[in-house]
Amino acid sequence: MDKKNTIIGVALLIVGMVLMTKTSQRQVEPNELPPQTAPEAIPSDQSGPASPVDPSATPPVPSTITPVTNGHAKVEEITDREGEVIASLENDFIEARFTNYGGSIKEIVLKKKKATIDGEDPYIMNRLRYVPALNLSTYLGDAKDVIFERVPSLTPNTVTFRAKLSDQLEITRRYTISEDAAYAAPYTIEHTLEFKNLSDQPLPLGEPSLNIGTVAPSGNQDRYLQTFGYYNGEDVEFTEQSDFSGGGFLFFKSEPMDFEQVNDTVVWASVKNQFFITLLTPGEPGSGFIARPVDFPLDPKTGEPATGITADVKMGAISLPAGGTVTKSFDFYAGPKEHTRLAKLKQGQEQAMQFGFFGAISKILLQLMTWIHGFVGNWGVAIVLLTVVVRGTLLPITLMSMKSMRKMSKLQEPMKALKEKFPDDTQKQQQMMMELYKLNKINPVAGCLPMLAQIPIFFALFYMLRSAAELRFADFLWIADLSKPDTIGYVAGFPFNVLPFFWLVTLAYQMWTMPTPTVDNAQTKMMKFMPFIFFPFTYTFSSGLVLYWSISNLFTIGQQWLTKRGQDDFEVQLPPAMKKAIEGDNSKKKKRKKN
Repeated sequence: MDKKNTIIGVALLIVGMVLMTKTSQRQVEPNELPPQTAPEAIPSDQSGPASPVDPSATPPVPSTITPVTNGHAKVEEITDREGEVIASLENDFIEARFTNYGGSIKEIVLKKKKATIDGEDPYIMNRLRYVPALNLSTYLGDAKDVIFERVPSLTPNTVTFRAKLSDQLEITRRYTISEDAAYAAPYTIEHTLEFKNLSDQPLPLGEPSLNIGTVAPSGNQDRYLQTFGYYNGEDVEFTEQSDFSGGGFLFFKSEPMDFEQVNDTVVWASVKNQFFITLLTPGEPGSGFIARPVDFPLDPKTGEPATGITADVKMGAISLPAGGTVTKSFDFYAGPKEHTRLAKLKQGQEQAMQFGFFGAISKILLQLMTWIHGFVGNWGVAIVLLTVVVRGTLLPITLMSMKSMRKMSKLQEPMKALKEKFPDDTQKQQQMMMELYKLNKINPVAGCLPMLAQIPIFFALFYMLRSAAELRFADFLWIADLSKPDTIGYVAGFPFNVLPFFWLVTLAYQMWTMPTPTVDNAQTKMMKFMPFIFFPFTYTFSSGLVLYWSISNLFTIGQQWLTKRGQDDFEVQLPPAMKKAIEGDNSKKKKRKKN
């Protein structure tokens, strides 16, 4: 049993180190990127001046979904385009700014989300971009350089554009936003796309594609939380920004990719960073996608390159009959990565949260934390109370385990004597150990139960707390932002974080005062030095996650104290055969000493 426990402990240690190494990355703030000045917007209830339709603005080219093969894509150059007019639609949560170049979404202002913790400016999605969101590409060309005409709409919350990509094809694009504040509604833009054949001959369009937006680096774990994902009706697949960059170590190394192109059913597709997501859901499933990294301006603080992600979704082959029309519909969500909102989209979009194998537990814990926050009004307090609830739920099996471990720690001496008595008879050792456990009413497996029970909760909380949009800019005591490390200053340029040291002290004390129900020195040493091994990784984690672990450590220390007080009067009882063997051996040793 001791050797098995050692193997289990080492295995968990290795898995934890790999996981923590993979998710410990540098921090890039959205406000560190150079600001973009948007052209002056026009109110949603007015039509902008009609721009002339120029069929020659985009010459016919092969499908623009052909991948870039000479490196990463670049962000769109920030310039004032001649004749560009911006139309806007807004509600209490967002302002969507549309450009007449391509009739697509230039950027989305999130009115209730700040760009920086100290500023008042709102966070702007797609601010720096590869192309405008929902940019249209067809076999006849790319719409982003074609000037669309703004045409009157029937309702004030709708904007409509129309243009020709060639003498043969007319495109009408209509966008609508909702005033409803419930769940995903205020962040969802409904898009209707109409293709009309102006010729008297059939017109094949190939597989038109729509861009689903560009996400910029954001947060302290952007390299692995920044992903492209899609759902094919059966499985959800994700491509991380790190997959494009390559790297890793040992068996986890990978070659960098310039793009990823797949032909598959696409029920929905998304690009996201740590806190925000754009998500496209076609009315009819798409036929494939291409995802690629996007190089952003250098980080002004570190001089290092910043990388985002963009993707295009193919609609499937379209062939227009002579004079015929085809209409496609889409829902485009652009907003915070909040589970309660995405879960209401009803086609499995909540899976874009990437909660992992224990996602069901993550959802329960997130809902519980949100419910607690509704009462206390502070996310830090909510995390503390969530810790108490979780550990309180596990209290019965934890106390049972601790009692078992403390009893087993008192069996070390007779077990050691037994191994010395029968050093080569493993079967005899096991037989007498089982009799010893049975007589003292000890279950040797009981010590593993809390560890096994907490593994799902550990990973569920890890995946939930590291990217919870609710914790962004949430303060608690000295912690300014629970989604980041609690840095209070710098020593020789190195950030000084308080909470990881508190975590280290509490865990080290817990490990060093924990009863050791084993005579295996290797296992004992591993458990005692484990806090120091994990400390460098924990140092970079979000303070919300470290806060949970620290409170959990305090809870465990309290449990150990209570258990110790109730076990001081336990006396070991030896089976007759074992007692005779040990005492007989001891009496022989005493006789030899006298002689």
